[in-house]
Amino acid sequence: MKLKITAAFLLIFVSQKSFGQASDEQYRNIVYDIKGDLNKDGLADKVVVRENDNDSKHPYLLEIFFKNVVGSYKKVLRSTKAVTPKFPGGGEISDVNLENLEIKSGLLIFTNQLIRGNYVHKFRFQNGNFELIGFTENNASAGYIEYVDYNLSTGIKINEHIDYQTDKVLMHKKSIEKLKPLPKLQDFELLEFVY
Repeated sequence: MKLKITAAFLLIFVSQKSFGQASDEQYRNIVYDIKGDLNKDGLADKVVVRENDNDSKHPYLLEIFFKNVVGSYKKVLRSTKAVTPKFPGGGEISDVNLENLEIKSGLLIFTNQLIRGNYVHKFRFQNGNFELIGFTENNASAGYIEYVDYNLSTGIKINEHIDYQTDKVLMHKKSIEKLKPLPKLQDFELLEFVY
């Protein structure tokens, strides 16, 4: 009897494990495969974003790999939440689409296209995590462009409204808004984080 129960649990575990691996295999379409030093060790780490184009929502899988001195890579982050699906409702295109991904000066920078503007999120590997340290938004509103520049490391946030036709600054507001702890990439969902 114990042998049958143990065998049943083992079968369930193996099938769940196989299912999990199969779901990762669905992310076949490579959207980004970039390299650069993210952990300040002088080695070119790797960031890969893959799309599951068999799913009607076209979700993305983000993976980050640190390179070691022998040339192999170790996966340090895996997220299916960090990049908004292309079709979150299954048919309508998202209001936010990943337009560019780059590694620059040790930062992992996501540029997301909006209908009338963009978001830029900057993550730095520090304190054992990829933490959000910078956010910029440019967005066209009625009669003006809204600009937000938020340095989460210092807490300095600048919000401006700029007239389309004259480039005149209609509103300029500078504030200090410290966030503790800083948002972490492994928990990050673009459309659920409020600035």
